[in-house]
Amino acid sequence: MRAERASARPYFIWNADLTEDDVRRILAEGSDYSRVQMMSTILHYARFNDIWGYLSVRDVQKWFWQIPWRDPELRDYWKWALTLWGYPPDECADPVAARLFA
Repeated sequence: MRAERASARPYFIWNADLTEDDVRRILAEGSDYSRVQMMSTILHYARFNDIWGYLSVRDVQKWFWQIPWRDPELRDYWKWALTLWGYPPDECADPVAARLFA
């Protein structure tokens, strides 16, 4: 069963031919850019409970300002949740610059 799951495409990836193993490899070994893009996809499109099978709260906290959020409301929701859970993202005066120069 594990082998089947590892070679299957996760439900939240529809625009690339990636398997479960590919997603985990990108998160573990990919460039900062590819890791942040994968985190963004997971945070935007995976079910809330499934997110934590791929990411830790500390991952989201660390990369928060580099993640290309789909809209400011979603970004603000995650910022509020992280702060509530005791993992506030570092303040950043210019989130766009943070994404470009991280």
